[in-house]
Amino acid sequence: MSFGDTDYEAAAARLGVPVAATKAVAEVEAGGATHWNIAAALRPPVRFEAHWFGKLTGYRFNASHPAISCTRWTPRLAAGTWASAWAQLEAACALDEDAALQATSWGTFQIMGFHWKTLGYASVQEMVAAMDTAGGQLDAFVRFVEADPVLVDALRRQDWHAFAVRYNGPGQVDHYAGRIAQAYVRHGGE
Repeated sequence: MSFGDTDYEAAAARLGVPVAATKAVAEVEAGGATHWNIAAALRPPVRFEAHWFGKLTGYRFNASHPAISCTRWTPRLAAGTWASAWAQLEAACALDEDAALQATSWGTFQIMGFHWKTLGYASVQEMVAAMDTAGGQLDAFVRFVEADPVLVDALRRQDWHAFAVRYNGPGQVDHYAGRIAQAYVRHGGE
């Protein structure tokens, strides 16, 4: 599964941005992939965040499960393969499903599950279910951008630095901004 030009055009029109902007963010966030093939099953891209799981569970699993629950962002805990990313998520779900789903970034656009309410979903489970389709992932991205006037403005102005800070946080801003800018040009942006 992937996005077609009409999908990108609809999302761009909804946001009031060039099509190249939506394509660039999709490319940088998950290489444009809407699903990973893991053991012959298609699953949305995920990135489980152990520090968020720790926070959302009151750190009660830090001692017993240090590979999936911690106090601070710990890069070495990040999964190295698609299968291990899903294995981390499944292990966390066995301990606290709601917290695990919220502590994971989902889909092509890597939107954290804890945003489910702000994005208008009835539950984190409803948001996760939307990630099963490419259209659901693109809709979640549009909802995410629409929910934040600063993010909308940065995307409309192609201010990749401001966009990267707001979208990904303060870490590696120049790296993300540069990659999005390059992808934007590759996709026909000026």
